[in-house]
Amino acid sequence: MADVELPPPSYVKHAFTDQHNLVLLFGAACFSVAFASRLPLLAGVAGELLWLGVGPRLPAFRSWVDARLDTQYLARAETALAGALAELSEREAERFSAVSGSAVELVALARERKTIPSAELRLALHGLLELRRTFLDYQFLAQRVTALTETTTNAELEKEVARLQAEYAAERELTTRMTIRQALGAVQKRLQQQRTLQSINRALEQRLEALERALPALIGRLAEPGFKQLSQELESALTEVGSAETLELAVDQTFDSPLANN
Repeated sequence: MADVELPPPSYVKHAFTDQHNLVLLFGAACFSVAFASRLPLLAGVAGELLWLGVGPRLPAFRSWVDARLDTQYLARAETALAGALAELSEREAERFSAVSGSAVELVALARERKTIPSAELRLALHGLLELRRTFLDYQFLAQRVTALTETTTNAELEKEVARLQAEYAAERELTTRMTIRQALGAVQKRLQQQRTLQSINRALEQRLEALERALPALIGRLAEPGFKQLSQELESALTEVGSAETLELAVDQTFDSPLANN
């Protein structure tokens, strides 16, 4: 899931479209019609212009808009994550749910102890979302690697390589030697691909475990006096693990490589 830098919200737009503002403006129009006078409407328009000039600049209004947009964004993200869970196996879905449970516990404790400033907690909510997204990215990549990994063991492929090498060394007929050489190259490539996928799978598991450990560690740190930089700690954990893109590129390159030469 790629990071997207969202444009800043239009506070003027939110000031105008807020339901309270629209109700007052509509009420002024209704009074103008009811009393057959333009004065209520003109007063409403004047008040509207004053509100649009002052309201969007108020820190309290901006904080209210930011909080509402955050809530909407996080709700949409949760819906998307819930939909993605259907594509995981039961075991992997439970594993993701455990990470989500740790995230919920972390936020609840931070709010209960009131040690994290509200602005910092808001940033931490986005950090937790990104951590869970990253965890899900690694899970989907692990699914792909598992699907690409052969059921044939390395030992069986190594045995086949040795057999073809022996046949190639004993054969003297040129056409047959070329056929054996091609078969040998194909098996050697399969073996190399399998070894690479197994290495990637080990790296995937290490990173998944690192993300699983990160949240319980942060829950423990909440009790430390003066601990407030929760979002920075989450960012550091994500930076240390890295995105799944690097390993995904390694998988792509594994199957784009030319046939191994003998």
